[in-house]
Amino acid sequence: MSITTRAAIAPGLNEKLLIEEVQLRAPVGHEVLVQMKASGLCHTDLSVIEGKFPIKLPAILGHEGAGIVVECGPDVTAVRPGDHVVLNNTPHCGQCKPCLSGKTSFCNKMVEESGRTSPFSWRGEPLRTMGATATFAAHTVLLENRLTPIDAAVSLESAALVPCGVMTGTGAALNVAKVEAGSSTLVFGLGSIGLSVLQACVIAGAKTIIAFDINPEKEAVARQFGATHFINPSVAPETVDAQVKAIVGGMADYAFDCVGHPAIVAQAISLVSPYWGTVVAVGIAGADQNLTIPATAFYFGRTLRGTLVGDWDPQAGTRQLIDWYQQGKLKIDELITHRIALDDINAGFDLMKSGVPIRTVIVY
Repeated sequence: MSITTRAAIAPGLNEKLLIEEVQLRAPVGHEVLVQMKASGLCHTDLSVIEGKFPIKLPAILGHEGAGIVVECGPDVTAVRPGDHVVLNNTPHCGQCKPCLSGKTSFCNKMVEESGRTSPFSWRGEPLRTMGATATFAAHTVLLENRLTPIDAAVSLESAALVPCGVMTGTGAALNVAKVEAGSSTLVFGLGSIGLSVLQACVIAGAKTIIAFDINPEKEAVARQFGATHFINPSVAPETVDAQVKAIVGGMADYAFDCVGHPAIVAQAISLVSPYWGTVVAVGIAGADQNLTIPATAFYFGRTLRGTLVGDWDPQAGTRQLIDWYQQGKLKIDELITHRIALDDINAGFDLMKSGVPIRTVIVY
């Protein structure tokens, strides 16, 4: 039997989201019905609305969330009603070549599941979702391989940030770059991803962690999350190279673009060691943008990497990050600067554009 729930629907490019009732069918097979308790607003959602990240609309967006299991399909074994769960953006079958490699969060099930019929309908027609999770709906139905049960004592508002911002940032540093103790790191952009990179660099034992942001108010936040130095690149941009060299005593070991801008990636490459420096492009640039880098940048051994959700095994990664959070090694509560109701989601995106929030969370 289907249920009626409420969702924020992106009707078209650059249009305000509509908060309306939608129909959601019951879970079948390995599917699970989850009542959402919290969902983060991610810049990727805004990129979809603005057409920078191509998704067919109308659709329910949202991919960062946590909730409580309400009902399970007959074949479900991983969770049961009442479980508190984090909704993962990628599945993990543990059997395909990507899963067995331990090098990526990609799983072949993502391709198989891409043709899955959406469980939602709206105004009598099927309604797409941005991904499998659809966290901008008060309830959602997804496969059990997308869920990680967590301790019921963990705040679901904080847990909601794990599957995207926290997982992507920490994994970029620990799994992709493999930051080493005593190293020097550069982190461009101090949203929830950049601040998660900072924290992972601290966990890895980096000696020098330089944070970059054009908002001067982010300096205090950067230092709270582990930065040893702060540079505002909009102030005397011609001296950034000299500032980095003065702090590091040369060129840095690692750099992370957490903004998603080709110019920042190019700048980061110029600031890391030509022999062993590694740059990770963490932020998502527009699909119509190109990256131009001199061929000489790679003559001696520099590396440029991308990442999919920090290259974590989503279930093992969620458990590890929640453990660090509970042990006080990872700040997540502090990433939440604003809480809103679903009805206020458009105001939440307007606030995001202002650059004021670190993370805004929808509380259901």
